[in-house]
Amino acid sequence: MNDATQSPVRFGAGNSLVGMVTTPAHQAPATTACLMFNMGANHRVGPRRINVKLAHSLAARGMASLRFDLGGVGDSDAFDSAHDLQTRSVHDLQAAMDLIERMLGIRQFVIVGLCSGVEHAVSVAAVDNRVLALSLFDGFAFPERRARWERTLRRALAAPAHPSFPGKAKRWLLRHLTGNPSAKPLPGFLTEKQPPEVMAAWFGSMLNRLAERKVALQLLYSGSLHVCDRDRDQIGALAREPFAQVMEYQFMRNVDHTFCTAEGQQIYMQTVGDWALACARSANAERVSPSTSASPISSPAASPAAAAAERPLCGAYAPQ
Repeated sequence: MNDATQSPVRFGAGNSLVGMVTTPAHQAPATTACLMFNMGANHRVGPRRINVKLAHSLAARGMASLRFDLGGVGDSDAFDSAHDLQTRSVHDLQAAMDLIERMLGIRQFVIVGLCSGVEHAVSVAAVDNRVLALSLFDGFAFPERRARWERTLRRALAAPAHPSFPGKAKRWLLRHLTGNPSAKPLPGFLTEKQPPEVMAAWFGSMLNRLAERKVALQLLYSGSLHVCDRDRDQIGALAREPFAQVMEYQFMRNVDHTFCTAEGQQIYMQTVGDWALACARSANAERVSPSTSASPISSPAASPAAAAAERPLCGAYAPQ
């Protein structure tokens, strides 16, 4: 905690979005910042507070970050009801970049997307050139037949010994055999379901476009969700696409989907932190001349807009 300074913020349309800016305590932040947001319906802190821990780790190494709740999730209000989910999420992420630009003068961003957040991260990167890198954890996976069969077999052999097996088996039976509405999954809010072939085409096309634009890509897959991986199994046929030749891909066997173990958390934070800082250094090295360098880091109180963004308009927020 001594390596970081935290500032609760409200921002976005109608000041509806709530977040926490974390900056290095003893040095000016790097010229690239990190954005973190919700994993599914989880609060912005992330499962096992992984986003908080990553933010503090990055601050100790010189990188500022903002973790925040998308509209209608966690502490943020659902201000925008006129657009579809994906458009709202893009607007919220762009508002987060606008805030950091006003407060810190930073115009380059690494976005960390977890699970359902992967779709939102990819979508905003496609339309906003301020995004220079995406770290995508347990997002889209398109394993081919052999990988699917191996995963199913391994899960079947392991399932009876897992403590959650009885409850999951009961819900599956209720859902598929009785039609009990109480056992059905809730309607989509955090993602909008599409057939796998449609999502694979979209994902491959978007990542190819981003790779052409030199956006750095990191795809991470957990061992608990995907079980096994022999050669980039999780992206299947997309492994032959151009973006796959330049991305970083890791199957994290000892990391689970919700970061339950201390070992898994450390592996994830080290992997993402090292990669994010390397992307920031690379982007900084590519600045072509003094005339195109970033504006000096400004104090949060340097402008009325920044000062207003720093303080919550209502309530009190504990560091989280």
